[in-house]
Amino acid sequence: MEQLTVSVCHSLKIIPVDRLMRFARYHSRVILMFVGTPDDAAAVPGSVRISTATDKGIIKKKITFDRSGVSDSAADILESYKCQRLVATYVDENGNTRVAGSPDFPLTLDYTTGDGVFAVTLSGEDTQPDGYLAD
Repeated sequence: MEQLTVSVCHSLKIIPVDRLMRFARYHSRVILMFVGTPDDAAAVPGSVRISTATDKGIIKKKITFDRSGVSDSAADILESYKCQRLVATYVDENGNTRVAGSPDFPLTLDYTTGDGVFAVTLSGEDTQPDGYLAD
């Protein structure tokens, strides 16, 4: 039996939909082309949690994470994300890069502060599970 390394989700990146040049989905694969580079979410290591729930064929997605460095400039960045449609990429427990959200089913961001960190939530609904980023 092949050994499998399992870790927590990590390497969360945020991409505003208006920076996407191309988004294509073929079965479980997603092809992304965008202007610039994805924004690092600056998630505290070990804090990224992915959850999904299904309701009548609609998949409700939620990505929560903590972001340290509570400051006015960091709050401004998060505030700008609150009024944008977003797509996120992350590395899952098995080392696969996954894509959450799409131009048709974007994620939204909300956050609160407490205990010296921003508690950030990306959420949205989709008809398909998070895709695997194609090479």
